[in-house]
Amino acid sequence: MKYNNFLFFLFGLIFLTSCKKDPIDTVSNINQNGTTPYDFSKYFPSSFPKMIIPSYNPTTVEGVALGKKLFSDPLLSGNNTQSCASCHQQNVAFVDSGLRFSKGSTGAIGPRNTMPIFNLGYAKAFFWDGRSKSLEELVFHPIASKNEMNQDPILLSTELSKYPEYSKLYEAAFGSGEINFDKTAKAIAQFIRTIVAFTPKSYDTAYLSDAEKRGLKVFLDDNKGDCFHCHEIGNFMTTFEFSNNGLNENPFLDPGLFAITGNINDLGKFKVPSLINVKYTAPYMHDGRFKTLREVIDFYDTGFHWDPIKNGSLDANILIHFDKSKGKPKPRLWSEQDKLDIIEYINGLEDKSLLTNPQFGN
Repeated sequence: MKYNNFLFFLFGLIFLTSCKKDPIDTVSNINQNGTTPYDFSKYFPSSFPKMIIPSYNPTTVEGVALGKKLFSDPLLSGNNTQSCASCHQQNVAFVDSGLRFSKGSTGAIGPRNTMPIFNLGYAKAFFWDGRSKSLEELVFHPIASKNEMNQDPILLSTELSKYPEYSKLYEAAFGSGEINFDKTAKAIAQFIRTIVAFTPKSYDTAYLSDAEKRGLKVFLDDNKGDCFHCHEIGNFMTTFEFSNNGLNENPFLDPGLFAITGNINDLGKFKVPSLINVKYTAPYMHDGRFKTLREVIDFYDTGFHWDPIKNGSLDANILIHFDKSKGKPKPRLWSEQDKLDIIEYINGLEDKSLLTNPQFGN
């Protein structure tokens, strides 16, 4: 076992809980004479690393206030029926209410399962296939996509300009000047950077039940769960990287990151999701094919695919569980109880406050 309990307790030494207050709703007046830097240290746990903020879009209280309002406003869709919050619903950890695929403002169905949007300020690439390299760019895709909000960014700016409240909020966040989509994207990106989820159970075994402690051992065991390579123990329960987990027998039919980079080594790679609040974010995988965590566990046991020609980019940590002589996965050395325990552990990695905190929703 590469990670032992001693290392796990070392993680616990850096754990410090912090109260999530709302830096937006406590501001009584929008500052018209300059912006107020958003103090992440007041609202994030001290164990979180420093977030890398782009110099062209510093996070401010005024910018976050604007972004929060825009996030929940159906004006962002072409027919004024759908907001960002329509598909990223706070009460289910910012996914789309258990749907495999989301329905856009025109009724079109998208090709991907909706991802949660907490802790995104620490990622370097976004969407399941990594098509965006910044949160500011991320905002553009769903608003302009015909399958999603189907909005013309120029027309959106014109529409928002008709509302005196928005004129004041944009001026407070970005100074005088016309409302444009660049400012809109920056404001929403600022708001998203403030959405965080964390749990003491990812640091300190003292918070775990007996079943969760057993599940953690299975999670860390190379011959059983072997989950920690991608779902890294710590603040986020993910590496934020991309991985080919053998989901599709022929990944050329759903190439993932390869479609963006053109690098054959990226074939079939998709974003590794966080395990925090995963109990609320079913169905699972980028195409939402699994309805339950048990289906996911069984997939990693005997359901994944590998072919040296079609699927040569399979993650090495998964490939070691494949029997090449038989051409199929070799069952891992876990019992039925082990599977139940690891599900108990994963379900316990929750931050319930994310679902109701007024800082993140109206």
